[in-house]
Amino acid sequence: RSVVEEKVFSYMEAQHMVTSGDRIVAGVSGGADSVCLLFLLLEYSKRKPLSLFVVHVNHEIRKEAGEDERFVKRLCEQEQIPFYSVHENVPKIAEKLRCSEEEAGRKVRYDAFDRIAQKVGADRIAVAHNLNDRSETMLFHLFRGSGLRGLSGIRPVRGQIIRPLLCLERSEIENYLTVRGIDWRTDLTNFGDEYTRNRIRHHVLAYAEKEIVQGCTRHLARTADLLEEIDGYLAQKAREAK
Repeated sequence: RSVVEEKVFSYMEAQHMVTSGDRIVAGVSGGADSVCLLFLLLEYSKRKPLSLFVVHVNHEIRKEAGEDERFVKRLCEQEQIPFYSVHENVPKIAEKLRCSEEEAGRKVRYDAFDRIAQKVGADRIAVAHNLNDRSETMLFHLFRGSGLRGLSGIRPVRGQIIRPLLCLERSEIENYLTVRGIDWRTDLTNFGDEYTRNRIRHHVLAYAEKEIVQGCTRHLARTADLLEEIDGYLAQKAREAK
């Protein structure tokens, strides 16, 4: 078994993400992170029986969106996994809600995951955030002003939602797929600076890694872990004091 698989499976077990027989809805866009999530869950299901379902959300923003959807559908057919696609016009929804396309897209995705999870009777919803995402989110909340909870960044488990890849850096994910000969789709919007998190990724963290401390992305994620533990401890003590 690969180092990445052992790392992720140990992380899932330490965080009590799944139990034997769980029905899991996985959000798969077709990008490296979500494709890696899908294949790692498939590998994990050989160790612990799981039922997998894939949800793909077409945001109707990019002209390549239809190709992404067909790519994910083919993957699911190849692996014999039930596939659900949801189409939402995110630009129109963002206009209606008076929020950014980034925020509208997030809302649309989680609403879709919830709907399909209810439809198939899923126990868990797996999403593909990685360690870099957690560090970027932590900085985003820090810049905006936040307490302990916000500074913990993205959590490994929140209600039904699990994030098995939070222990992996982007480079580890892409290397795992390359070694296994698994293709993925590239979202060109990840390379632009339209979204706040992209600007943090391309300019703040990239600069910090190169000019301040190499490995700072991983250090930030470790700090988020510690802050999450402190937040949990304080919440537990507050409950006991009632």
